[in-house]
Amino acid sequence: HDYVSLQLLSKNSLFSANQYILKQKFIVSLIYGNIGFYQTLYNDGNGTIGKLLASKFQPTDARKAFPCFDEPEFKAVFKISILHPEDTIAIANFPSIEQTIENNLRRTTFADTFRMSTYLAAWAILPNTYGQLTNNDDKPKITVWARREPTDKGHTALALEVALNSVSFFTDYFNTSEAVTPKIDLLAVPDFASGAMENWGLVSFREDRIIFNEKIASIIQKQQLGETMAHEIAHFWFGNYVTCKWWDDLWLNEAMATWLSYKPFKTYYPDWNMELQALTEEVIPVMWDDAKPSSHPVVVQNVTSAAEITSLFDSITYSKGASILRMLEKIVGANTFRDGLRDYLKMNAFNIGDPSIFYNNLFKNISGETFMKNWLQELNYPILHVDLKVNDNGTHITFNQSRFIISNTLDVSNLNENYRWMINIQCVLGGNYSDSDITNLGEDTIDFILETEQEIQFLPGKFYTWIKCNRDFQGFFVTKYSSDLSTLSSWQRFSSVLEAEPTFFSDEDKVNLLQDSFLLAYRGLIDYIEPLRIFSSLTNIKSKQYVIWCTFQWHWDLVTDLVQHLPNTWKKFQDFAIKRILSSGTTIDDILKINSTDDHNTKLLKGLQFSFLCRMGYKDAIERASALFKSIPVEYFNGSNVDIQIGSDFLSTVYICHLKNDDNETDWNMMYNYYKTAVAPQEQTRALVAISSTNNKERLIRLLNEGLESGPKKIKRQDFFAMIAYMSRHPTGREVAWTFYKKKFQKLVNIFTLENRRLGITINSIARSFQNESYLEEMNQLFSDYPNAGAGASARKQAVDQVNMNIHWVRSREQSLLNALETLSRS
Repeated sequence: HDYVSLQLLSKNSLFSANQYILKQKFIVSLIYGNIGFYQTLYNDGNGTIGKLLASKFQPTDARKAFPCFDEPEFKAVFKISILHPEDTIAIANFPSIEQTIENNLRRTTFADTFRMSTYLAAWAILPNTYGQLTNNDDKPKITVWARREPTDKGHTALALEVALNSVSFFTDYFNTSEAVTPKIDLLAVPDFASGAMENWGLVSFREDRIIFNEKIASIIQKQQLGETMAHEIAHFWFGNYVTCKWWDDLWLNEAMATWLSYKPFKTYYPDWNMELQALTEEVIPVMWDDAKPSSHPVVVQNVTSAAEITSLFDSITYSKGASILRMLEKIVGANTFRDGLRDYLKMNAFNIGDPSIFYNNLFKNISGETFMKNWLQELNYPILHVDLKVNDNGTHITFNQSRFIISNTLDVSNLNENYRWMINIQCVLGGNYSDSDITNLGEDTIDFILETEQEIQFLPGKFYTWIKCNRDFQGFFVTKYSSDLSTLSSWQRFSSVLEAEPTFFSDEDKVNLLQDSFLLAYRGLIDYIEPLRIFSSLTNIKSKQYVIWCTFQWHWDLVTDLVQHLPNTWKKFQDFAIKRILSSGTTIDDILKINSTDDHNTKLLKGLQFSFLCRMGYKDAIERASALFKSIPVEYFNGSNVDIQIGSDFLSTVYICHLKNDDNETDWNMMYNYYKTAVAPQEQTRALVAISSTNNKERLIRLLNEGLESGPKKIKRQDFFAMIAYMSRHPTGREVAWTFYKKKFQKLVNIFTLENRRLGITINSIARSFQNESYLEEMNQLFSDYPNAGAGASARKQAVDQVNMNIHWVRSREQSLLNALETLSRS
């Protein structure tokens, strides 16, 4: 659907048995934007404008720079030579081998690359003032390229450290160094479409994934840098060394790199606890996305157009794919999983890979291909109904499975209601029916694969009162429990066990209990009192584990988008969250106090709690945020190197909370200017979120209009759609963003094109909290006026599903939440 047809005419006859070389000259203009071969302008930190030329070809934009068979299976050796101004530096995938001067221009010629796909080719032309940081040894030589000022201040050292550690880890993990290029350049591009891109030997990043100032960047931002770096280095093996034949197998490249990106941290940064955080970063968010009829399978067949290919770069491909791989590793074991990867890479080195070869080697009793296709080729996931009954003979457990859909108002007519997943079931049992002791952990476990709709297990002579399945949250499904025992629900029993024996369940199990109970409550299968009791029990035992609080906040934020428009519930909703944070005697002073003894988890937790209190409108937190903002010298925002007495994990909240609650035009203008001039990219992001959080409509409109303009003093292209998402998180911003999106849609298409996936998914950000029919009508009218959705086709379906869900939730579930909040407020 996207190609040029070239007819070649020869005066001489061509013979089929001969080989011919076609040499072709071509001219291409530099693109304005951030795809293909393009130019980006930036503030170099001393008041002048710098210029950098970079490339970004994945998935289908190499053709915008040079004629090629732009498909992943067509691999070639690339011979790259660049003619560029003498005062610039040219870099490409492989090392330079020769430099000559031609007519006052420098020609840099590079070594031949490995055989690779067109989307992995890369080059850049940098000013010779661009900063460099290189490791001392040459195995391999790694150079970090970034703006001079942050480089000179040592703010690229973390990126180099994580890159070296990642190369070392994956070389050992995969037992081969063949995928490592002779040199690796890590390039910070001031305006870059993606978070990063794994070009083989020349990896490109957004600046905040390379530049890190320990004094002002948060722990979350540190993790994001590390995770992105590990992800891109993992691609050297999965994606570059072995490549998918076509984009319908994109999931294996991206899902594998996503899951593998968490692994180096266990070796080099164990206190980060990253594999545990994979639950809140990948599994929990994508289980929400995948619980709708508008989702899609991980493996999508018949992908042909550039827009369809681009749309695959979404949470289902990355996060659900990673979640399935995580589940697979938990089933077969870490060593078997790793050895399977090694064999797969060895069999397909520098070639095209077939995923079935990988997972067929992992299973002994069932077909690996059958198991994986069962999960990869069907959208959604199962709900496991577990019914426990006890009689004089023992304990009977009935397992039933069906498709889980997050709301019963959605159209499921196109779904296969008889589909059955192969569910790896692992359960622990506890309690003693004879003496009513629910805190007794039983000796029995249940471990089997459910392939049918129902299976019954019987434990003779055992009399348990509860069962907990999906041990350590290994599986990608939700579990609903029922029991005929007494008046206590299964969830009440879990709450009692959590309080009586806090270490019975792992942190993964605690996250799983929160996740399942909140999903079931949203769906209307249990009352909201159940997840709120579970979380109350966890806070009663003073749980300080960040992922538990992060899970609660994720679900609370989801409902916040709706409840903040519902005055009857909003106040009680706020009070519950505030009370839970402060329930153990924690104060604002405790949270904001910077202690040298605070570990990684504590810093994460404190940052989350302060942000949460401000989002819930806690007066003391808002006042402290404004006071802290006003304590920052104006010189700081003007670029002076002055220290501020605010912990780096609180800066985002201070900026956002102050500008959201204080309509001070001077402060807002100062922050907008800071976004344009800040040296630290993390500060640019914070400033952008803050100025997008104002309730002043005129300022929000100004941001949106200036975002359509070009130039280094405007909103970066890479930030434009993120800015709309930030605005849409509060009521005023949502209305402004929606009005703008409707009125300017055609102009947005003209600027960004329908192939831009961020344009496509922006409707989801805006419509996330629409909760009445008038919004739904407006949205459908827009889709009718502009029927060609391009890369946003799936996003439109998801947005319609979300709005229907919101309308249904307000009608049918708000009262359950309100009742639960009132009940717990009296306890």
